[in-house]
Amino acid sequence: MAKNVTIKDIAREAGVSIALVSFVMNNRVEANGKQKYRVSEATKNRILDVAARMNYRPNSAARMLRQGRTRVIGVILSDLGNIFYGTIAKEMEKVITQKGYTVLFGSTEEDPERFGRLVQSFLEKDVEGFIVVPCVGCGKYMNRLMESGRPFITIDRYNPDYDVPAVLIDNVKAMNSLADALRQQGVRKMGLLSYAMRTSAMMGREQGFREVAGPDAPIYQLGFQTIQEDAAKAADDIVARGLDGMVCASNEASVALIRALIARGKRIQEDIRIAGFDYSNIYDIFTPRITHVLQPLPLIARESTNYLFRLIGLKDKGEDIGQEKDKIFLDATLI
Repeated sequence: MAKNVTIKDIAREAGVSIALVSFVMNNRVEANGKQKYRVSEATKNRILDVAARMNYRPNSAARMLRQGRTRVIGVILSDLGNIFYGTIAKEMEKVITQKGYTVLFGSTEEDPERFGRLVQSFLEKDVEGFIVVPCVGCGKYMNRLMESGRPFITIDRYNPDYDVPAVLIDNVKAMNSLADALRQQGVRKMGLLSYAMRTSAMMGREQGFREVAGPDAPIYQLGFQTIQEDAAKAADDIVARGLDGMVCASNEASVALIRALIARGKRIQEDIRIAGFDYSNIYDIFTPRITHVLQPLPLIARESTNYLFRLIGLKDKGEDIGQEKDKIFLDATLI
């Protein structure tokens, strides 16, 4: 294997100092925009010609470490296998790479200890900033993030105990629109299929449902690891109660409930109307098509990554990013 060419090799070949080659190759300038050392055009061109002839490839990783930068962002989501988080991850990667950074992704599966391991691993890799979806019980690891001094932002949900920057959906408003849509479709007895985990997103959706359906409307809760089993139990009670409409708090919940109801002989959109949070391609096979709300996933990705890069820029200027605590609320669209 051919030996990697270094700036020392270029300096020897060009007959100049290593320092001079380094400044030419790295385009070193002072804060006022002027070069630290005066280099004639002839000398600079000779160095660049030698570098090209010797097929020099700069070690960008080493250069960034010398500058105290890694240009890496850590993103910790809930479930990368879910189309919701998978789409957000894809859109985030576009923005992050366009800015000359790379991204590390991790999935917590709603496990706070796994969240903590990812935080620690990313800190050890010296990422410059974090975008995270906090899970229930991850408080001490959120503290670890705050103590690290790294810029970070939460998405999808927030914990009121931690006043940090966040990009969120107005879940109450979105669920109002879903439940009201079922009312307008003639549903009289409706319920909600939610989740047992007490995240801000789920509690907001339950609040929005209650505001339309009333305090006595049933709410069923799924375990993150027992979605199919819990949906089957909910379906038994839904049939027994004679409910004619169900709102589901996620696309996975919608799919699980539809399967369970069909297994019990129910005709979807005839015997019982469904409305769901987020899109699933099975919505399109029913007539009428299943009503749902679409969260603006590309916008969530852009807003959160741009917000994070603004925090990184403020930190680079020596400003106190601990004072940055804005919450950005975005609207979902009723389909």
